[in-house]
Amino acid sequence: MAEGGDDPQDRAARRLRQIAYLRGLYEGHVRRFRAAAAEEPLALARAAHAEMDALLEDNRRLPGFEAVSCRRGCSHCCNGPVEIRVQEAALLVDHQRAAGRPLDIERLERQSCHSVESWREQPAVDQACVFLDANGACAVYEVRPNTCRKLLVTSDPRHCDIGRGEYERIERRFCWEAEMMESAALEVFGLQLMPKALLAALREGQNDAPAR
Repeated sequence: MAEGGDDPQDRAARRLRQIAYLRGLYEGHVRRFRAAAAEEPLALARAAHAEMDALLEDNRRLPGFEAVSCRRGCSHCCNGPVEIRVQEAALLVDHQRAAGRPLDIERLERQSCHSVESWREQPAVDQACVFLDANGACAVYEVRPNTCRKLLVTSDPRHCDIGRGEYERIERRFCWEAEMMESAALEVFGLQLMPKALLAALREGQNDAPAR
């Protein structure tokens, strides 16, 4: 018997069941995303966001999870590279147009010259997300990408400040179900850094504005 009465064979069996469960989730999401690939992009993005929110809410109700410490105006994670799907880019562009808020094209073009690896080589002002307002709040919170939705920090938000060099102290709520969903979306739709995806959506929208 293992320490605490936990039999190694029982642990191995539980691990195999967990792997099979997650593989089943992943493969199910892949099949569903492939079947939905031709659907209207904005509707597809909204449905994926609603499903992500539901998964995270179910996860929040599980015992043993700390409260999320992220708050409005806490925006350290909004100064790093974010990868999104083409459908999410179309939704963000549509949302801004509907609100009458133009995007900062010049900053997007500067940002698009950088990769994940070189993102921090930009001036600090250019590292910030184009949707981050003067108060450090997300101006598109209701349609923010799933990459942003699932990044939920439970430790002190100050640790997320790159200038403090305390990344090893960051703790976050990890939801396997949400990760399987996003991994499946990556396989089916791919991901792009937000600036390039937004610029492409803007160009496409000039000729054929997405339906609401």
